Amino acid sequence: MNYLIVTTDPISTENAVLEYAKSYNPSDVFWVKKSPDKKEITVDIINNMINQFNLASVSGKKLFIIFQSELMNTNAQNKLLKTIEEATETTVLFLCQNLDRMLSTIRSRCIVYYHNTPTNQTLKQLADINPDTPAITNAARQLLTATKIETAMTCLPVLSKPENLPLALDALNRELSEIELPDTKKLALYQALAKINRNIAANCNAVNAFDLLLIALF
Repeated sequence: MNYLIVTTDPISTENAVLEYAKSYNPSDVFWVKKSPDKKEITVDIINNMINQFNLASVSGKKLFIIFQSELMNTNAQNKLLKTIEEATETTVLFLCQNLDRMLSTIRSRCIVYYHNTPTNQTLKQLADINPDTPAITNAARQLLTATKIETAMTCLPVLSKPENLPLALDALNRELSEIELPDTKKLALYQALAKINRNIAANCNAVNAFDLLLIALF
């Protein structure tokens, strides 16, 4: 089985994957990363991975973890397609921050999962002292379940306040993981949240960043 794990927090995701990897024999766990002198994960790295696929496992199952999988160039992704299609007792985890760079042919062969950062102490402290915390939670839920854009837009003022942004993104991630939506729509929303996070980190206008979410919703 293949999983495409989308995250805006690679450190937390890597820690979670390390915990998951403990269920495998260490000899059957393989990390796939780009070479330090390269900007991409190239075909030669994927060829080495495929060679490991073809070797017998110690425990009867193998785990391959492709860190920053969006750095695979097109040739590397295409090279991997046939291998992941035929894998039986092998699990491949694609850890990805930018889903747009993953080929649709790879995405279609994976279960897409969005990794939410566990609530940390800093967020908990912010929630405890922020008078908008209940309103942020309600607005996140209302926005993601809105059937009209006019309703969704009424949620933006509290979510896009600069002092509310960390709590707003956390609330949106958690609400999205719980609500029932078609897979394609949920994936589009996760992509929008990742872009919002990058835009805010680059000091882009918060309201404009949330427009990305409205576009994905409607």
